[in-house]
Amino acid sequence: MTTVTAGERAFRYPYVIGWTGEAQNPPLKWVPRHGGLRLSYAVPHRDDFRNGVLLLRQSQNRTGRPDFKTVNTLRQWRCMDKRLCQVCARSAVDRETGRIWWLLSSGYGGDGDGYTNAPPTCPACIPEAISRCSHLRRNAAVFTVGDCYPFGVRADVFVPYLPPLVPFERNAVVRFDDYDMHHALARELLMRLHDVQPAATEGDAPWVA
Repeated sequence: MTTVTAGERAFRYPYVIGWTGEAQNPPLKWVPRHGGLRLSYAVPHRDDFRNGVLLLRQSQNRTGRPDFKTVNTLRQWRCMDKRLCQVCARSAVDRETGRIWWLLSSGYGGDGDGYTNAPPTCPACIPEAISRCSHLRRNAAVFTVGDCYPFGVRADVFVPYLPPLVPFERNAVVRFDDYDMHHALARELLMRLHDVQPAATEGDAPWVA
């Protein structure tokens, strides 16, 4: 969590969001892989790949301006992997039940078969997350989740054998078992949720006005 003070008011910027000063644009290239081609960086780093897919490369310095339309790929991935709150980066796992607190759209079916690109949100940060986001103010619903596991990525997909300059498709959903995974530049990890249950909505719930 980053706090920026303006006058006497302090605004907490969610841990997961991107900042304009973190953007990097290293050149991409195709490299051979099992009779085909795989997307890579022209100058590779050992941590470029996660779950077998190439990650968008960004810094972690949180400089420039906060950009609420984007997330930082590594921070979003960390919150998903570690079950951390997307706002404060602390654990979103309930100590008593072991279930994970998750703030989702009210349209989520809750049948345990859906997936999301939104990391968990701990109970302490749920009111702030709802108040700061116009979409959540209209559509927020609080759930607890029994378990979750990686499903795929939201990614830019490139066409093999062509120069990887402009993606063929942006923000595509690519499953980890799709062949397109090797042609993708991942921006967000998608988690499939299991055992999704609506959280209590009584008046003493901290997110209920």
